[in-house]
Amino acid sequence: MTFDFVSRWLGRHRDRPGITLDLSCGGRVTLREIDGRPVLAITTAPGPDGRCDVAAVPLSEAERRELGQVLESDVLLAS
Repeated sequence: MTFDFVSRWLGRHRDRPGITLDLSCGGRVTLREIDGRPVLAITTAPGPDGRCDVAAVPLSEAERRELGQVLESDVLLAS
């Protein structure tokens, strides 16, 4: 998948809840379910033209559980 395609694909699912962490570099990491499958979405910081690149990585259920525990604890610590 190209970044543009993944970006459009994720854009259709923005109403679905997920765990999102903003990174100090300006990027973002999101753990969410798309079409019933866990996905890790990574968004880069905006470039000089204002555009961001997006990549999506499908996860196994075990990877989702492990990553969810880490991300949820970081969200709780940050709040």
